[in-house]
Amino acid sequence: MARPNRQSTKPRQLSITADHIQDRAPEQLKAHLAKAVAFVRAHGEELELARLDAVIAREPAHDHDKKRLVHAQLADGGFPAFWSGNISSLDATCFRLTQMEQVGFVRGDEVDRALDFLSHKQKSDGSWEESEELRSRTPPWVRPGDEQARLYLTANCGYWLGVLGARRDEAHKAASFLTGFLDERGRLPSFPHTHWLAAGLFVRARLERESQQVLRYLCHGIIESLEASNLGWLGVTLLVAGLPPNHPAITAAAARLRRLQETDGRWASEDGSDRDVHATLEAIRVLVATDESRPPRERTL
Repeated sequence: MARPNRQSTKPRQLSITADHIQDRAPEQLKAHLAKAVAFVRAHGEELELARLDAVIAREPAHDHDKKRLVHAQLADGGFPAFWSGNISSLDATCFRLTQMEQVGFVRGDEVDRALDFLSHKQKSDGSWEESEELRSRTPPWVRPGDEQARLYLTANCGYWLGVLGARRDEAHKAASFLTGFLDERGRLPSFPHTHWLAAGLFVRARLERESQQVLRYLCHGIIESLEASNLGWLGVTLLVAGLPPNHPAITAAAARLRRLQETDGRWASEDGSDRDVHATLEAIRVLVATDESRPPRERTL
């Protein structure tokens, strides 16, 4: 699935050193991480290097990183997509919140305004759709009137309201809407990524039965067919929702990620090579988290 275009930025002095890799990983995983970090250092832009700092060195975002993330925020609190002109997009706003969370930027006026935008756009039944005025421009995965797109946006918007905001009512309303489409196997009539976003939302909404249904479906019906960029997205989504790193869905995603790493250290994105750094960053985060969750005697590949 395509995501909003990256913006060109200036080089950044990365604070990660070989010692960070040495301290954070056992011998076998260390080589995977070292290669991945080297790939990001060689090809990443400034905000991507800030994300790497946040994952490996636990460095918070600098003020200038935060300013870069919010410079395109519109008056209504949302962010435009590459296809939406000067109109806020639900999908783009969720993606920008993803980037903000990944550098530890989860509090502040700009975050609140973005969450307010999502909240104000929620429909009375708990769902979301992109604005009708964008219909002629929207890509298929967010097209108004399309059920798959509506379920995806509802899972995505509800997820971020549940994760970053004290918005329990909105998150519960979104979760309730989605449960009406959930079958007994944990499937939704939507895209694969709708499922892991919905699972994260159900976790935040404390809907244990529904979350377990979707997580079982992910483990037994989806994960082994996913490409690297989606595996990273799945893993990070579930980690941020609060699932432990040793949850079967996350460890299964991590195991497949290890098998899919390219020889140059990157993980390839199905959205094109210009998204490989993003895919690699999310894979690094999942692998670091899952490695740290295992007892030392079990830390093997």
